[in-house]
Amino acid sequence: MVELEGSTITAPKAVQKLSKAGKLSVKVAVSKCEDYEEDRVEPAVRNSVELIGGLNRIIKPGNRVLLKVNLLAPRHPDDAVTTHPSVVRAVAKLVKGAGAVPIIADSPGFIYAGNKSKALIESGIKEAADELGVEAFQFESFENPFIETEIPGGVHLKSVFAARLALEADVIITLPKLKTHSNTLYTGAVKNMFGAVTSRTRRFAHTLATFEKFGGTLVDIYSLLKPRLAIMDAVIGMEGEGPRHGSPKEAGLILASYDSVALDAVASKIIGFDPMEIATTKLAAERGLGIGDLRQIEVVGENICDVSVDFEKPTIRRTGRIPFLVALFDRFSKVEPQLVEEKCSKCGICAKSCPVEAIRLSSYPKINRDICIECYCCNEMCPEGAMEIKKNWVIGLAR
Repeated sequence: MVELEGSTITAPKAVQKLSKAGKLSVKVAVSKCEDYEEDRVEPAVRNSVELIGGLNRIIKPGNRVLLKVNLLAPRHPDDAVTTHPSVVRAVAKLVKGAGAVPIIADSPGFIYAGNKSKALIESGIKEAADELGVEAFQFESFENPFIETEIPGGVHLKSVFAARLALEADVIITLPKLKTHSNTLYTGAVKNMFGAVTSRTRRFAHTLATFEKFGGTLVDIYSLLKPRLAIMDAVIGMEGEGPRHGSPKEAGLILASYDSVALDAVASKIIGFDPMEIATTKLAAERGLGIGDLRQIEVVGENICDVSVDFEKPTIRRTGRIPFLVALFDRFSKVEPQLVEEKCSKCGICAKSCPVEAIRLSSYPKINRDICIECYCCNEMCPEGAMEIKKNWVIGLAR
């Protein structure tokens, strides 16, 4: 709870339902959607939301509804880096149809946060918003954009500077993109709320370096800014070295749930993960913020087995899949960012994005391996993909 200009703002609470057995039960809807044509996206989005109970369970006429998109970087929608504008448009139409006021917003990766419209424009989201007469912002462009807010029960973060729009919204709907992630294995509905805090918080989270601690900070943020509904763009996802430099991969799906943790459990299972190896899912479930156990989740619409797609997994150092290598051959199993000079434009973004200042510019960027924490921010933020995450022969052999 935070006081803001004389009014009290409380982080949104998830809609939850008790089954007859007394256990928490949730639904995750999975609908097919073969491409981004409007006449296929809108029915798929509508069907998914109706299968779990509809918008009227969480939205009242006149509510201000934040559509929290994934706006990682200024990229064309075909690159599968950002939430596709067709999905954003479809959700905005649904919200308007319910008599509420949708507002589209996000903050891109911290190196791009200073430009207040570029990512919105290049992603196609600004055009979609303008067509519907809906406001679209990068959080930084809003007046007094971030408010210091306490996180009750925060483990790694006791407070954050959270987006004013997220704090003031009556309802938050998160619109993640289905992607693998070089630092968290998978990124979905829970991690999507990372973009609703200021750049300084995101930099700090990356300095924690370990898989579990970074995941824990994401869960701290999610616990404060808990969406009432998650609708995932899984029509074309990203595999490999996501969230930015992987490869587009067709999944042909739209997912929806009132429980973001449950949605992530189902989505990660669809692309070949054990949901409990995803730190954000595991930690959020352990804190009682949602359901991560597939046995307690009712999947409606399509069956998981019928729509499963094998996504190429990211190369990260500690996945838990090869513990004997981590224990016995730690220095050989390290996965480090490496510069590919022929791709490098010498823009310096890698150095600016490094939270521990391990990169300096000479003729080309140089990485100080003694202080590099392998957070892969340089890879994620590099516009040219010149900071590649290289698989060494030990990792390749194990996989």
